[in-house]
Amino acid sequence: MNEYSISDYGIFSSAVGDAKSLGTSLATGKSALAACKTQLSDGSIFMGPACDNCLSVLTNADSKLVTNTDNFSALEKFLIETSSNYQSGDQNAASLIGLSTGNSSTFSGSPVLTGSSNQEKIYNYLTSQGLNQAAVCGILANIKQESNFKTGDWGDGGTSYGICQWHNTRFTELQNYCSSNNLDYQSLEGQVSFLTYELQNKYPELYKTLQSVPNNEEGAYIAAYQMTVKFERPADMEWRGEQRGYSAQEMLNSYNQAGTTQS
Repeated sequence: MNEYSISDYGIFSSAVGDAKSLGTSLATGKSALAACKTQLSDGSIFMGPACDNCLSVLTNADSKLVTNTDNFSALEKFLIETSSNYQSGDQNAASLIGLSTGNSSTFSGSPVLTGSSNQEKIYNYLTSQGLNQAAVCGILANIKQESNFKTGDWGDGGTSYGICQWHNTRFTELQNYCSSNNLDYQSLEGQVSFLTYELQNKYPELYKTLQSVPNNEEGAYIAAYQMTVKFERPADMEWRGEQRGYSAQEMLNSYNQAGTTQS
């Protein structure tokens, strides 16, 4: 049995979206073919053998589209079911989809972090999960203001903790999540894993926004502002959101100048 991580759930989110998009495109193509067939089948107009041949080709294509549309619908359903099992730690689902990250039978919720600083590690991990640079810079701008990337940072009179300054019940949720997934809530791995979990499961609309922002200064500003007003929610959050938006833009420009651009 392979070792796998709950943080890889984002793989399925993207796959489900892609399968649904392809299925929708196929359904649209099927409707267009049906309309074309109707026009070519107009018996009141003689259009010759060329059109008869075209109608035959369209009929064959229509049949294949029906099959492919059904296949993508089945694929979408399978991915949704498998992602649900995988997220809850179903090892059979992980084996079924063929993920291979090791030979251990031990479940691990720990993300693999690479880099020399906490900021670099968070940046590398979040971009590896499919978010573009602008979105990640928006997240980083908030973390910088909340904790300056310090995992052991306490705030709000000892009621907020960690890189995102999880407050009161959210701090308890961080501890419970890490305990359930064999993680240390004081570690960067535990906190980054919980951050990802929260965005995908507790703040799905915000996560969709982060996934869709353009990879430019405008996108960095939007990502930072939305993270501030919907995820961090500090005092004077609109004003702070603007300031963090500008900070995210500066970060993005710094990464671009350093040659760490994404396509």
